Amino acid sequence: MKKIYLILFITCFAWVFSACEDFLDITPNDRIADSGVWDNANSIKLYINDVYQSINGPLYIWSSRNSRDNIGGAPAIFDNFMTGDLWYNGGNLYTYSQWNKSSSLGALIRWTDCYTNIRKINNAIEGLNNATVLSQENKERYLGDMYFWRAMLYYELFRFYGKTPIIDHAQNRHEEEIFNARDKETDVVDFIISDFEKAITYLPKDIPSTELGRATKGAAIGMLSTAYLYFAGVMPDITGEEAREYFKKAYETADILISGELKDKYGLFGKDATDKAEAYHSLFLAANEYNEEVIFDIQFTDDGVGVTGVERRGHDLMGVSHPGSFGENTDGSYGGWGRNAPTQNLVDEFRMADGSPFDWNNPAHAANPYENREPRFYASILYNGVSWRGDVLYSSIDKPEYNAGRNQYRIVANPIKRGTNSYTMTGYYLKKLIDPSKRGGTPNRYTPFEGSDQNLIVLRYAEILLTYAEAKNEYSGPDASVYEALNAVRNRGGLPSVSGLGQPELQELIRTERHIELCFENKRYFDIMRWRKGPEIIGQNVYGIDINYTLVNGLPVANYTKVSLTAKSFEAPKNYLMPVPDAVTGRNPILLPNNPGW
Repeated sequence: MKKIYLILFITCFAWVFSACEDFLDITPNDRIADSGVWDNANSIKLYINDVYQSINGPLYIWSSRNSRDNIGGAPAIFDNFMTGDLWYNGGNLYTYSQWNKSSSLGALIRWTDCYTNIRKINNAIEGLNNATVLSQENKERYLGDMYFWRAMLYYELFRFYGKTPIIDHAQNRHEEEIFNARDKETDVVDFIISDFEKAITYLPKDIPSTELGRATKGAAIGMLSTAYLYFAGVMPDITGEEAREYFKKAYETADILISGELKDKYGLFGKDATDKAEAYHSLFLAANEYNEEVIFDIQFTDDGVGVTGVERRGHDLMGVSHPGSFGENTDGSYGGWGRNAPTQNLVDEFRMADGSPFDWNNPAHAANPYENREPRFYASILYNGVSWRGDVLYSSIDKPEYNAGRNQYRIVANPIKRGTNSYTMTGYYLKKLIDPSKRGGTPNRYTPFEGSDQNLIVLRYAEILLTYAEAKNEYSGPDASVYEALNAVRNRGGLPSVSGLGQPELQELIRTERHIELCFENKRYFDIMRWRKGPEIIGQNVYGIDINYTLVNGLPVANYTKVSLTAKSFEAPKNYLMPVPDAVTGRNPILLPNNPGW
């Protein structure tokens, strides 16, 4: 759907609205935001839109050099990505050594951003309930928005910090009540569930094109189902009880979107396409925004304004991920940073075309590791020797060069080999979400990137199907509905159906499917956390690939060597949660004791 832009003159619009005296006659008070906002329908709409635009925590699904949250992309990095940009890893990010109580890296920014916006939302809920200038329909719609986002923010806090203070009302800054203790994990979980349920009650099933990007009933139901699945993994560690009821709630909630009230509202994009790789790759591009698979996404625009009022200024996915000067941009004017390099760990997870595992011990696989792989591999990974943007991409140590005059090959040095600045650290580049019709950067590499208005998907129907399959298998074992949900995702991705597996075998297959299908979508880290697989996965080395060429009978032959790039560590249970930052506990000591190990 083509984006329509509407210029909103909101220059004087600020978080507290106090600078807009010509626009709004507001008398300051002691609330987090000014109560006069709720006497004007237009200012209420602007306030709600501002909440959408200002929330950072759940939205940074990509490492962004311009992001306030320096560790925002870290959940996507572990065992999927490796970045050469010291802005993110500081040489030690992968070993957790910078995840500490005193550093502002990640932990402090995430905590403060979440609570800043929770306070704004609490003020909105109170203001909306007392507002007399809105229709009941609009009031409930805005309340649905706010309950949805408060649930999302507390879900974010819970996943990173566990116990957190529940603040559910607008606070007076000058009262002692702003210094809250951390509530029990069970209370936080119940609060998240309650807010999602309230959002489901208020939000509409369908929205007009003028409101694209706003939360819907389907988004709240879908996020609640994924939250139940997360709780099923972590709550037994806390309560000592079985997780069965959370698994049951997870698949029952997901089923509302599959065969219940919202059946046929969402579907798998390109499920009947002949070219499975092209269909999967196209799912994420701007040309196919708002397709039937998208349940909730984050809106971006090149100029910062748009029809719904919830768009954000363009992101820098293309520039961060695309190789430096390459193909038609060999003059250096439009190269990217070459960051966000997929790891060999992930590449090895992609199956062969027949659905069997890739195996370095198989001589045929090892000799030609990029041949006969499943379609999603070719849709997600740029690898050595692939055709890209009018040229052949080489990340190898050297590369073949053909001399037409002599009708022969020779092997020459490759100036953009793995590890070279602005080029891949691992031997691979990101293809998923990258639009080959857009340039990889900008002349000065800091202005908005071409393609920066591409929306980023937070929740899509394939994840709902996988949530259903995993939760139902965990609760009661394989049945026809589990296979139907899992095989729908596999078939769209070009893999054959599976059947007849036991519960443990199906569990591992579903987990692998999630890794492949949802790679680079900020899911992997949280999956590892809820599976309690930190030492086995995050604690293992990150691998890349070294490739060199030799001439055999005059023809170039690639030789592949899997190489360890960095050694990682994971200390359980410590690293399953971030610490509450010292800067926070210093102001509010009753938040102590900190999380285990911190």
